[in-house]
Amino acid sequence: MAPKIVPVRPSTATTRTVSTDPGLLSPEELLARNAGARRPTLEALIAKQKGETKTTTGRAKLLFTKAKRKVRWFVDHAQIKISYDDFMMAVTIFVLFGDDLRILFFPPSADNGFAFFVSLSFILFAMEMVLHCWAKSDYSKGIFRVKGYAFSFFFWLDLLAVVSMVPDVPWLASAIGIQGDLMDSLGTKAGKAGRIGAKSSRVIRMARLVRLVKLYKVTSQRSREKQQLNDLKKLVESGHYSQDEIQELLEKSSAKKQSKVGAELSDIITRRVIVAVLLMLCIVPLLTYSSPVDDELDATLFLHEFNIKAGSDCAYLQRSTDNFRSLMDELGGGGNLDEPFLVALDVSPPRCENETAINFSEDDLIAGIRDEALRTITTGPTTVDGLAYSVAATFDLSPYLEQQSLFSVYLMVFVIVMLVTLSAQFTGDAQRLVLAPIENMMAIVNAVAEDPLEDFDFKSMPATGDYETHAVRLAIERITALLRIGFGVAGAEIISSNMAVEGGGSACLNPMIPGKRVYALFGFCDILSFDVCTEKLEDEIMTFVNSVARIVHDEVTRWGGTCNKNLGNAFLMVWRIGDEDAIAEYRGIGRRGSDSSMSKRASDRSTKSDVASPDHARSIRRGAIDLRRIPGLDILSDKALVGFLKVIVEVNRDVQLLAYRGDKRLATGADSGEFLLRMGFGLHAGWAIEGAVGSLQKVDATYLSPHVNMAARMEAASRQFGVSILLTRDFFTLLSEEAQAHCRKIDVVTVKGSNVPMPIYTFDTFQNQVFPQLRAPKYSNLSLQEVLTQQAENYDAATWMSDPDLMQLRCLATPQFLKTFEAGLNHYLGGRWEEAREALERADKMMASNDIGGDGPSRAILGYMKGRNWTCPAEWSGHRPLTSK
Repeated sequence: MAPKIVPVRPSTATTRTVSTDPGLLSPEELLARNAGARRPTLEALIAKQKGETKTTTGRAKLLFTKAKRKVRWFVDHAQIKISYDDFMMAVTIFVLFGDDLRILFFPPSADNGFAFFVSLSFILFAMEMVLHCWAKSDYSKGIFRVKGYAFSFFFWLDLLAVVSMVPDVPWLASAIGIQGDLMDSLGTKAGKAGRIGAKSSRVIRMARLVRLVKLYKVTSQRSREKQQLNDLKKLVESGHYSQDEIQELLEKSSAKKQSKVGAELSDIITRRVIVAVLLMLCIVPLLTYSSPVDDELDATLFLHEFNIKAGSDCAYLQRSTDNFRSLMDELGGGGNLDEPFLVALDVSPPRCENETAINFSEDDLIAGIRDEALRTITTGPTTVDGLAYSVAATFDLSPYLEQQSLFSVYLMVFVIVMLVTLSAQFTGDAQRLVLAPIENMMAIVNAVAEDPLEDFDFKSMPATGDYETHAVRLAIERITALLRIGFGVAGAEIISSNMAVEGGGSACLNPMIPGKRVYALFGFCDILSFDVCTEKLEDEIMTFVNSVARIVHDEVTRWGGTCNKNLGNAFLMVWRIGDEDAIAEYRGIGRRGSDSSMSKRASDRSTKSDVASPDHARSIRRGAIDLRRIPGLDILSDKALVGFLKVIVEVNRDVQLLAYRGDKRLATGADSGEFLLRMGFGLHAGWAIEGAVGSLQKVDATYLSPHVNMAARMEAASRQFGVSILLTRDFFTLLSEEAQAHCRKIDVVTVKGSNVPMPIYTFDTFQNQVFPQLRAPKYSNLSLQEVLTQQAENYDAATWMSDPDLMQLRCLATPQFLKTFEAGLNHYLGGRWEEAREALERADKMMASNDIGGDGPSRAILGYMKGRNWTCPAEWSGHRPLTSK
């Protein structure tokens, strides 16, 4: 629970001057403030102003009185509060240092008191473990799959710390048969065993240090919270924040939790360090060599005393020397060494006949021993009766020096292994939890910057860990996907230039990149009667529009296009061919023998065109791109047309959209008694400027050119001609011969802003029929969407004669009807309007079963001729202006 801050009590004065400089406040206000917070110079000024300047003695007396008053209050009223964590930390510190402090500073009579407190500490630690196992563990999945404290890393460390206290608890040690300190009892023998026992005992006690790690974490967290609370109090007192604002900040702060990555990394590092320290404490003493030869100095001093005591008694001196040599042999390994331990002995003064039995020197052996392996102990000369007594003994420490070097190698290897292991583990943890996820995120960003339009399979990339880094990676994936969806093909350059972090990447956001000329197939489609839908459906209009958009986007994308603009009731679709530089080799009018058969067919079709295009000839002379020469463009053009035709079919097959036919809100006023969703489509081919439109506040990546407007004009004109789709001559000439054979030329017009006649074409669609629902093949492992996508990828010209949807759409366009309409159109264009009227009226009757009860293009031409009293004007040149924009 977040601590509360006591609000500052407002002043009783009605008005006051607010200033950041206390010097502008009145003396009374300053004296009313906390004296400890005022500047000493300001206190002196106030005291001087009131004539209360005190002497040094008076100030000391005042301070003494104030201190005495505070102590009195503390003794009478103070309440000492200590938290559980503080108490357990005090107990832990006592367990760590209590035994040593007992020996250093307390008499033996205090041992029983210390034993009581050690027993109490043992019980407290054991109870703490039991409580943690109960309150901080989840046993819902069974005892062997417990989560939380029980059987965790810190559980075993706490258990080790508690077990290490057993030998120090007298009643428990005696109950299980341990007398005194366990390790000390193992080291009661003098010498090496005792020293190892003492070291091992202290190493076991060091295991209790791990408790401080947990306590340190808790204490540091409380210290941070306390500091934060003090800072917030100062903000309240200074008037920067109100009490409510501070309380809100405290609640937000207490709601913040340490990140999972930080917690995991901190926990791993703590465990690694604890294990490493414990291993060092346990193994280093074992690898630290202690020579067993540490009594030679005492023995030599004893021999010196015997030398003085012997005087002229050579027999006594001989026995003493023999005992000394025997003792040295025992200390040196009991005769197990290859070479003698004592290699030279000189007892002075010489006074016996058989000196060789007392003094000796293995000169040959000494010559082969390193200087550092030789240890010579010489006692100081002692003069008795004018004679100087001394002993010089030389020892060969080579075997022990070798053992020491061997243990030093072991110790060094152990330290190296520990360092390398810890370094590898720390690096691995950082790599797994932090670095690898960051590198993976950078790989995602670079991949998107290099090719923003690629639909990357990020799941196939290496795993990036868990916790927040995984969430950040998912966020990057979603952001890049949103960028592709939001900017589309036209915004690929914007995404790439602003996301690039290597090479030429800019440090600043710059979406306003220069535009560039590209070539593409432009499609425009629109929902008819959208005003009625908006008015009747009200807040449901978004669901309606998105249902249509889902179909448009899915089919166009499946057939090679992309959506550039969603304009509410209209959509701009693009089948991108390439930028000007990428297809520059197809510039000009010449034909190459190596061109594909498509290019030859396109050339033949262009020579058979009904009306030549002067604009096209001029663009060729200027070196414009001849799209008909691009290999494979006939396939792309066919797919663009199929994509729009599939939209028409799906709009009349989708269950969600078919439900609107019976919607009473939309059916009101409809001639058929039900609402029929219809759309208009227009297709054109040409160039456009691709780039960003807008400002740094809002940017749209789109295409600007007359060719985009032409696609929109075709869509609008489709209503005038009573058809679902209109194609310009530039788009029609790019289609394959099979696709052209299924299209119908319906008129030659001029559009606003151009006097160049342009033939327009359509694909006949009969929508007022039932289209069967689709399903995936019975024994296929593919979903329906995967099957449809596979069909689009495997498109060939035979689709026009085999696809059930396309054949069902065009079922009313019989050969007889097409022949009759073509004859009427030729009469109309040739100025023979009487013959044209007769043929077009017959063609209209043949289409009586169509959606509008006749043929839209026939009715449009008949209406135009009727407006001129069925008489062809004298200036007639075989085309008319297109009135729809």
